[in-house]
Amino acid sequence: MNSVDKFPRPSEESRLAGGLRRRQVSVVFNEDLVGAQSEKVQPLILDWRGHGGRHPTVSSVEFDRQLDKVAMWFENWTHSQRCHVMEGLIQRSNFNQFQFLATALQPMLHRDFMYTAQSRFPGQDFQPLSTHTSRRLKEKLAYTRQDNFHRVKSAYYHTDDDVRELARQQQVKYRDNVRFPDITAITGEPTLNRQISEIASSFGAGSSSLPKLVPDGTWKNVHKVQRFASSEWPSRFHGDGINPIFASVPYLRYVDVPMRRHIQDEVLSPRTLSGSQSDRSTITNRLGSWNSIQSDAEPKSLSSKKIKEKFKLNPAIPEMPDEARQLFHWYSDQWSDVKRNEFLHKLLLKLDPRQHFFISNFLVVRSHRDFLSLLPEKLALKILSYLTVRELLIAANVSKTWQRLCNNNELWKAKCMAVKLEVEIIDNPIWKTVFKDNMYLRLNWNQGRCQTIVLKGHTNNVVCVAFDKKRLASGSVDRTIKIWDIKLGTLISNLKGHAKGVWCLDFFTKNLLISGGYDGTVKLWNLRTGNCAKTILAHDGPLWAMKRRDNILATVSQDRTIKVWDIGRCLLQTTLFGHNSAVFAIDMDEEGKLVISGSADKSVKIWSLETGKCKRTFWVSPTTSVMAVSYSSGYFACSYGETICLYKAEGPKTPLRTYHEHNKRVETLELRISNPSVPEGLIISAGKDGKIIYWDITKDKSIHTFLGHHGEPVNAVHFDELRIASASHDHTIKVWDFSI
Repeated sequence: MNSVDKFPRPSEESRLAGGLRRRQVSVVFNEDLVGAQSEKVQPLILDWRGHGGRHPTVSSVEFDRQLDKVAMWFENWTHSQRCHVMEGLIQRSNFNQFQFLATALQPMLHRDFMYTAQSRFPGQDFQPLSTHTSRRLKEKLAYTRQDNFHRVKSAYYHTDDDVRELARQQQVKYRDNVRFPDITAITGEPTLNRQISEIASSFGAGSSSLPKLVPDGTWKNVHKVQRFASSEWPSRFHGDGINPIFASVPYLRYVDVPMRRHIQDEVLSPRTLSGSQSDRSTITNRLGSWNSIQSDAEPKSLSSKKIKEKFKLNPAIPEMPDEARQLFHWYSDQWSDVKRNEFLHKLLLKLDPRQHFFISNFLVVRSHRDFLSLLPEKLALKILSYLTVRELLIAANVSKTWQRLCNNNELWKAKCMAVKLEVEIIDNPIWKTVFKDNMYLRLNWNQGRCQTIVLKGHTNNVVCVAFDKKRLASGSVDRTIKIWDIKLGTLISNLKGHAKGVWCLDFFTKNLLISGGYDGTVKLWNLRTGNCAKTILAHDGPLWAMKRRDNILATVSQDRTIKVWDIGRCLLQTTLFGHNSAVFAIDMDEEGKLVISGSADKSVKIWSLETGKCKRTFWVSPTTSVMAVSYSSGYFACSYGETICLYKAEGPKTPLRTYHEHNKRVETLELRISNPSVPEGLIISAGKDGKIIYWDITKDKSIHTFLGHHGEPVNAVHFDELRIASASHDHTIKVWDFSI
């Protein structure tokens, strides 16, 4: 059977551009050429036709018949109906079809598509589609100041409803803005001919049978419609002629292909027409409509008003054709992906730029499907929880919906719980802000970026400092204790009572402050009233340092002893003896079971409070006194002269690391271990050279050095996650705040 595809076979170029498979090559062997003549067998190339990518079978022949029927239906459908059918097909397609259509439309939607389509369809707006590439290009041109020329605003579609609304507006606009200029004003033919073609298309007429307007203003028919009404008209279907009944309007027929013989015999033959009352009535109605156009077209000149009246668009055209249900059934239930792609490829060659543009609009929506907004919020948040913080911030820029999901408070709470938080957390926190502040705090520490507040008020050297979240206390040789607002730097109260200089301070409760002085006493201060609540005669010599864990307070003195107190009841629990010289430094472990002391006898001792005995002794200094000691998570740091040493409390008695950047004696230091297994942590030290240095304990070189006291000795430092406070010989206290 000699049959030709109703839908045209694509050219080689179209196949490559559309992602189609190459024609299959199969070698057919003649059974008579067996044996000696087998070397002369020549391969036979079989065309890949409408067989679903396979050799002809019973099912593929049925598929061919279905394609031919669909071809006739599309020939008979209007632009609006085609768009509705294509929308239904897209809704019934899967990713394979979306990918295929996006590829196959590339050669059709070429770079001059908007210009050529607009010139052919002046009543239609072909608005450029906004894509990721176009938006990035626009941003780049704007950034480089090269976007100084006019651009057509791109359309950005989020849902299918956006595309439908655009199609509806275009359809209304197209129908309401058909212009019929006065015939006498026409100097050329093409514009009016195109308008008349558009009008005649609503009656189902083909391009070869359209009346044309010649310059003298008379109507002529290139092909008389009566020829098709006669017995000769069926023969027109066997050649390259155009069927006035089943042909689409001229600007829809970009490929004119004859139908297959089996379809002609079934549908278009006089025998079939004679047996089908519906077919005869359909053809008669259409021929009658066209004959009425022909008879009305006889006058030599018609006014624009009469043309509008005679050829206005038919408002009764159905939106969805009756045959669409059958097509959807084949497409959804019977055709495989291969057959669907074959059908879509041949269908694209039958459509005009308006339908191509319509399909591309839906493909843009499909290719940018916002899957997160379609999922339940709980499931969307579960997906986002697997993203890193950086990926989460990038995802928040996708859309407002993604931004709302990515800013979910519980999502960021989980991110905050996965890291060590060093910022202050208030009630009902916004966890994304907490995470951001915590991240910037780490960056500020690493880069040495901070804000400084200078507290002035003492009349002599400031030798100790301590603070909580809101207040800072400073003690001086001038025998006073001053309480400051740590954020504003304003003086809150001034406490007087020590007979000599105040050398150590510690906040006990919200309203109680503990102080130790050169006079050998320990005092408890009521911060509400500013009065001394209790005085303890602790040592026989100057009290140089103290350390508290809960109710346990340890103090050290010039009298070579370490005393441990229950400060809640102001009772002495035990006195530790063992140092041979004055004890200058003291610290305790986190549980309050160990005491670490540094002395002028060049040693550091670790004491057990349960037994009251010395567990270990480290002879850290070869020449001079140990001036400072600090314990954290199984490690301790101590200083002698200009040297700082790091030891493991239960490890060897040799230092793990030594740090040398101070030029004069180190007076004070503090150690904070963040990861004991590595170990990782921070040391802050200060000395007589006026430097405040903080170190990463894993590196020999310091992170940053502050010179804020004009070269005067720094006697004490205290720090937490947000700030450093330093006390100096220049009578001032400085707060270095990193939470900016």
